[in-house]
Amino acid sequence: MVARSYGERVTIRARRGVVLATGSFTYDEKMLGAHAPLLVGRPGSAVEEHDGLAVKLAQGLGAGVAHMDASEVAVHMDPQYLIRGIVVNGRGQRFVNEDTYPGRIGQAALLKQDNETFLVLDEEGFEEARRMSAAPEFLQLRPSWVCGTATELAAEMGLPAGALEATLDVYNRHAEDGRDPVLHKAGRWVRPLRGPLGAVDLRGQTSGFALGGLTTDTDARVLHVDGEPIPGLFAAGRATAGIAAWGYASGASLGDGSFFGRRAGVGAAAKP
Repeated sequence: MVARSYGERVTIRARRGVVLATGSFTYDEKMLGAHAPLLVGRPGSAVEEHDGLAVKLAQGLGAGVAHMDASEVAVHMDPQYLIRGIVVNGRGQRFVNEDTYPGRIGQAALLKQDNETFLVLDEEGFEEARRMSAAPEFLQLRPSWVCGTATELAAEMGLPAGALEATLDVYNRHAEDGRDPVLHKAGRWVRPLRGPLGAVDLRGQTSGFALGGLTTDTDARVLHVDGEPIPGLFAAGRATAGIAAWGYASGASLGDGSFFGRRAGVGAAAKP
């Protein structure tokens, strides 16, 4: 292999095996456009060295890939605020329980709701979240609109007439009993939202990274498109399809990198 190390050209000969661990294709816009187009133009939640090189190198040897359309999407808002309000789409409807993992909210927002999402919260909720928050200021977003009633707020936000009002009516009716039978948010976070109401514009608050990549087995061997291991070739981390293409949670990439990286190293070292 001919490569550059700190600007110097170097040549490397692999005698036992090669381990590919150069990250995802989050910063290769051509690959994103082909496989995960909704991430194009969004900030990448990864370092810029995630350029897809490992995937392309292995594909040149016939390697298979999987889950290339999968992605994780972060929503840049302190959960202390999210759990105390309701997250609605551009039609004024709830689509996810607000006490779930924030990455799931981000995925649902960008991948299922065209990134048209807003957080609606009342004054009591904002103040309580502000007191409880330990997050940096950039995650404690201020309302983009504040109004006395849901009707006024919906008009300011440009939502369909009556939609937000209907959503709040259903939510508040059950919240009187501390329940959320629609999306099953935990009762401790459920209470009626009363005016004045504010809405945070979340449309510009998502960023993501690609989760798909090379197909590997439990020994981190890269698999050919025919399902057989490619001799001497291993991969780990976000260069692979990994263990959490859908349903990702923070830290899962550490397992893909460390656990399978170790197995890849052991496997490569064991070759004669």
